[in-house]
Amino acid sequence: MADAEQASLPEPPTPPEDVGDLFSRFHPRVRDALRRKGFSRPTKIQERAIPVVNRGENVLVIGPTGEGKTEVALLPILDKMMKEGKTRAISVLYIAPLRALNRDLLDRIEWWGGELGFKVQVRHGDTPTRERRRQAIRPPDMLITTPETLQAILPGSTMRKHLAGVKYVIVDEVHELAVDKRGVQLALGLERLAEIAGEFQRIGLSATVGSPDVVAGFLGGNRDVSICKIAFFRDVSMAVEFPRPAEEDEQIAKKLMISKPSAARLRRVRELVEEHRSTLVFVNTRDMAEILSSRFNLWDKKSGVDVHHSSLSSVVRIEAEKKFKSEETKGIICTSSMELGIDVGSVDLVVQYESPRQASRLIQRVGRSGHKTGRTSKGVVVTIDADDVLEAMVITRRTTGEEIEETLVPESSFDVLAHQIVGSCLEDRTVEASRILSMARRSHPYRNLKSEDLMRVVRQLEAQDMIWVDGTTLRRRRSAWQYYFENLSTIPDVKRFRIINIVTNSPIGSLDEEFVATKAERGTTFITQGEAWTILDIEENKVLVSPVESPLGAIPGWLGEMIPVPFDVAQEVGMMRGRLTGDLDGEELKGVYHIDGDELALIKKYVKSQGEKSSVATDRKLVLEAYRDKVIFHGCYGTKANETLARIIAALLTARFGAAVGVKVDPYRIVFTFPDGAGKPELILQTVMDLDIEH
Repeated sequence: MADAEQASLPEPPTPPEDVGDLFSRFHPRVRDALRRKGFSRPTKIQERAIPVVNRGENVLVIGPTGEGKTEVALLPILDKMMKEGKTRAISVLYIAPLRALNRDLLDRIEWWGGELGFKVQVRHGDTPTRERRRQAIRPPDMLITTPETLQAILPGSTMRKHLAGVKYVIVDEVHELAVDKRGVQLALGLERLAEIAGEFQRIGLSATVGSPDVVAGFLGGNRDVSICKIAFFRDVSMAVEFPRPAEEDEQIAKKLMISKPSAARLRRVRELVEEHRSTLVFVNTRDMAEILSSRFNLWDKKSGVDVHHSSLSSVVRIEAEKKFKSEETKGIICTSSMELGIDVGSVDLVVQYESPRQASRLIQRVGRSGHKTGRTSKGVVVTIDADDVLEAMVITRRTTGEEIEETLVPESSFDVLAHQIVGSCLEDRTVEASRILSMARRSHPYRNLKSEDLMRVVRQLEAQDMIWVDGTTLRRRRSAWQYYFENLSTIPDVKRFRIINIVTNSPIGSLDEEFVATKAERGTTFITQGEAWTILDIEENKVLVSPVESPLGAIPGWLGEMIPVPFDVAQEVGMMRGRLTGDLDGEELKGVYHIDGDELALIKKYVKSQGEKSSVATDRKLVLEAYRDKVIFHGCYGTKANETLARIIAALLTARFGAAVGVKVDPYRIVFTFPDGAGKPELILQTVMDLDIEH
């Protein structure tokens, strides 16, 4: 349960402690460390949140990168530890969603620990056995770990003794965890930890979220959680652009073997990079990062633009970050890998290539510009077609107004619950079902868990020979150990092959198994790090390559779904379509939707022309269109709603025909392919009408 959200007030209340005196109340060694770090005054979020942490309250801290959210958690905790003295157990558990914790963040945490005499150690799946043994013998004062590794250490008798001393749990990037099953697993894991350590203070660090109270509830379960938040933007400049081909683009298109519209977009991105000192160019997928990067390199090897995404090796990413920070390069083409607080110096522009699909994404990305020097945050969205322009217009409007998508926490995931039941049975020889029920209900995702649902899961585990049940008393069976440790992660298990450059014998990145199995063989040329490589050999877990001068090459695909477009965004796009097909003067939309008048007129003309050819789907109207063996269902309902409709309709039609009906989905349409070669709109319409969907 969350109490008053401070940021929603017009004027923030006066903090309970004098802000000017905030740092002076810390232990002398903490004050000395602050001076050495160059911190003379707290930031806005520190002003608000440090007093709350000092009082021992559970707190969700929401603010942009660079505001010192990490110090909000660390400083008051380390101050208390200095005053109370060291223990022989783990006092602080720092949980981060990424195994490869952001290097700058890790360096900062280790610096504070080293300055104040506290041991900070990291533990995750790749931690060597020897290091794990050392941690078991001499536990650190602060353990940095992941949600999965917490699951791994909870059943161990020695580590459980060390975890019994935990007084503080910091959950970094809590907004990332709250929305999927990793978060559900963590929520139960924290309750299992509370069974060992008793109640501890919970501090969540988050980027902006649409539902702070929901994320606070996720963090605290049935406990009160205060919310401390500051606005992401003080000053922001946003623009939506739709580059049109010019004469010069014909030459670029020929050289790079791309279309003139693609050349126009590439030229515009390059112009923006060259007009600014340091630019981050965000894309939505890793393959698009490679496509853009390779085109920049083909156009001009000296373009001064690097590439950065999670499937590149840490060596490559670190090198790109260093070159950008030292201004050897002017730009980085990147994915969400650069949304986090990696220190790459001062960024004066963020370019988003294609609509970011969600306001929460754009606000986090644009917030990386102009921030460190207190200047205006500046962002430009470069769009590719009419749908993309309208979607970008809607999202930029929502971003500047901080209208962020609602946060949805998965609830009552029985597969995660089953794993945690087995984990509880590994911790104790016998466990009462009532104890597991009580523990689960303290967490947010299972607050409404029914006793009969818990027992259904218990009986299934018993049928699978994982546990033995005597009435309501549960005991583990031998197979429980293997099941538990083989299912620590809720992330889909994908085998990856390391890419090794044989010229330098250094790692470049990784390829998913699917790409290696279906497209990779000796002599295949593919693109990564924005350059072409030829495969020399494929071994059990690595691909040996050498660089090659080639304009062509396969773009690897990596597992990971496209960012979904929310229902509300798709509906507003539909509303815009309806307004633009009418007699609306586009001038009144320019300031609201951050688009130039000429470009808006172009989009208005395009939408009206579509309306002249056929009816245009809007927020209030769906359209069915037949084309050969296909029926196109035009509906502005967003990614998840359209995917759900597609699956239901396709299943019903497949049952009717006795042969599979194919589907392809995007946020604004569903394409059905009929097996007998003739599209039948009337069947789609009748099937939709028969669904009896409640509005």
